[in-house]
Amino acid sequence: MKHLFQVILFFCTYASFSQSTYQIKGTVKDANDKAIDLTMVSLYHYTDSSFVKSEFTDQDGSFLLSNINEGKYIIRLKQLGFLDYTDTIEVNQNLELPDIKLETNETVLDKVTVQANVPFVVRKIDRTVINPEAMIANAGSNALEVLERAPGVSVDPNGAILLKGRSGVQVFINDKPSYLSGSELENYLKSLPAGSIKTIEIMENPPAKYEAAGNSGIINIKLKRGSVKGLYGNTAVSYRRSRYNGSNNSFNLNYNKNKVSLYTNVYAGFWESFQDLNINRYYLDEDDALQSSFAQNSFNHNKGKYLDGRIGLDLYPTDKATFGFSYKRSTSPGERSVDNTSLVSNANGNLLQRVVADNLSETGFRNNLVNAYFRKDLDTLGSAISFDADYVQYKSTNDQTFQNFQYDATDLLIYQDQINGEIPSEINIAAVKADYTKPIKAKSKLDLGLKSAFTKTDNEAIYSTTIDDETNPNYDLSNRFIYDEWINAAYLNFGTTLGKVGLQFGLRGEVTHLEGNQLGNIEKPDTSFSRTYGSLFPTFYAQTALDSLGKHGLNFSYGRRVDRPYFQDLNPFISPLDKFTFYTGNPNLLPTFSHNLSLTYSYNNKINTSLSYSITTNGIRETLEIQDGIYYSRPGNIATSQYLALSVDASLPITKWYSINAYAEAAYVQFDSQLYTEQLNSSGINVYTQASNIFRFKKGWRMDISGRYMTDQVASQLLIRGYAMVSMGIQKVILDGKGSIKLSANDLFYTQRGDGVINNLHQTEADWNSKYDSRSITATFSLRFGKTGSTKKKYNSSGSDSEQRRVRG
Repeated sequence: MKHLFQVILFFCTYASFSQSTYQIKGTVKDANDKAIDLTMVSLYHYTDSSFVKSEFTDQDGSFLLSNINEGKYIIRLKQLGFLDYTDTIEVNQNLELPDIKLETNETVLDKVTVQANVPFVVRKIDRTVINPEAMIANAGSNALEVLERAPGVSVDPNGAILLKGRSGVQVFINDKPSYLSGSELENYLKSLPAGSIKTIEIMENPPAKYEAAGNSGIINIKLKRGSVKGLYGNTAVSYRRSRYNGSNNSFNLNYNKNKVSLYTNVYAGFWESFQDLNINRYYLDEDDALQSSFAQNSFNHNKGKYLDGRIGLDLYPTDKATFGFSYKRSTSPGERSVDNTSLVSNANGNLLQRVVADNLSETGFRNNLVNAYFRKDLDTLGSAISFDADYVQYKSTNDQTFQNFQYDATDLLIYQDQINGEIPSEINIAAVKADYTKPIKAKSKLDLGLKSAFTKTDNEAIYSTTIDDETNPNYDLSNRFIYDEWINAAYLNFGTTLGKVGLQFGLRGEVTHLEGNQLGNIEKPDTSFSRTYGSLFPTFYAQTALDSLGKHGLNFSYGRRVDRPYFQDLNPFISPLDKFTFYTGNPNLLPTFSHNLSLTYSYNNKINTSLSYSITTNGIRETLEIQDGIYYSRPGNIATSQYLALSVDASLPITKWYSINAYAEAAYVQFDSQLYTEQLNSSGINVYTQASNIFRFKKGWRMDISGRYMTDQVASQLLIRGYAMVSMGIQKVILDGKGSIKLSANDLFYTQRGDGVINNLHQTEADWNSKYDSRSITATFSLRFGKTGSTKKKYNSSGSDSEQRRVRG
């Protein structure tokens, strides 16, 4: 740590003698003097028109281009629905441009209604930026559904998020970790309305500033945040109808005046869904002849409601300093019922027994998050220092009732029991971090930072079994697991420009110490484990224009990543589904490490072709094992996996009223590992495509038609069957542009499925097929209100940068 501070001191001293750079400020408005947000502001060299940098305007229409060298430039503004704006500027000091007013493009929209549109995809040196509002099908949906429509992102039947077909993606909210995973992350994203999302940043190889966790990269969801003067806000209400009903609603209010900013966000709603799942298992003898079979149908009915509230205060004691405090509380009670019927037959298909399991789980989830921060701008050139501190608490309950009935071939009841379980869980996280940013010379920037985080989890399972009206503790299932983890990290990131080549180097070091204690019970002894490990995680990026106009460009990135096990995956608890199926954790899980490389060719920032390669060791995947006819599902380490993919994404304006956003990928994947008694060696080519057709009409009308298709996907031990689906949406802007009405339909032809084959089971073959509540129609009304003017920008950060996403429900 001493040497790290010496490095920081050296760079800060060196920076004080460096050459100055400048910044350009401005505000974009329409003809009615209303601010226009999400306008792309781009800067080009005057001499050769080569690209320099670009930014989007904020909600108040303001933009800031920093670290600009002295010289002459072309500034260009693009906003669909308006005429392009181009001007030349001379930079030899900090500039604050007069208000820029965009003129309505009368050939696209009439004079009555102006609807601002933004590019769907924007590629930067270290990330790809997605603008969800560019797709109407996102209206009235939730964050999880929005992610499914992002290029290269998919969601598997269990709610796990995949990036280019690879698991291990970490989800951030406003540059902060979500601190959730598994079903808790799925439920949180379902509770987050799409209308609250400003942009989604996809980082296959995140910079060193971000935690090294996430072998497949980071998806950073940036929520809308008010930064304009006055009292104003927005609200949205939606209603979804499928087999069941659902609703996502939001209310956001901001008050900004002088040196004080207050804001509050409230999300509330309810949801209900189902999964109709069939599982087939075929038990073989040593000669691979059929001995018996198992056929199971499970109808899963899930429902819940949520209330998520946040309040925050920002203070600006000086023009260069900001203090902030925020508090967030979430509650999400839910219920899951499973009607389960299993048929066991002999080799001739004759019924041997029927097993009925009626399962009910009543869940409760509460989350409290407190964040405090301080940021100070050290000069007008972009130098800044910031401190963040987080305290996060999660509490959940799960009251389970499993009723089991066994019938013989004549349908005579031969056995019954009832298992009751109480599973309370608590996770507490405390984290602090400090970051320093300093421009160096004319075209360079240095970032340094430190972080420390402590996580404590306490999980308990209390089970009892009732047979013949006699209830006794079930010590095979009962247990208590306590887990503590400390992570200390430091990073350095340096970016520079050499001619037309942009370069960025990063190095992050992390040391992890963990301790786990399984307390056992009167029949099972205590067990414990501890582990300490440290690693370095380098990153490198290079970006260059191949021509003077900047239409052709290349981007290369490399990063080493780590995936630590989800907290609850280390928990050795066994949870029953029925007499033949159990889920359990794995305290022996090791961290996963990967090397990721990507090379991208970009044409006019509209068509991007990428070649990606990744090799992963000890990848954590769901593994499936058969022991004495009992099916066990647990997370396990896969020794080696490789991934090689070619992908293309395009955002193309076909006519003035029609454009298309498309993504296609073909990936070769390979998995090699010892898996229980079997050797896993699976490989295949996975193909995934998606496209959105956008139609813009006069008088504020717009329509989207989108679809996606995937072939069979090899995923370690699983072969997931392919499917195709089509969705569409239509929108009408009303109330002089302040409101909108949207109608969207998802999975129009009800073709989304969850089918597959389970391989590498000892003397067993297995497959599954399922249907979901995926076909739905959603109506959404949104409204903006209030009077606004210009004020300070907001700062969003967090001291807890990676732990929340590792909470699994």
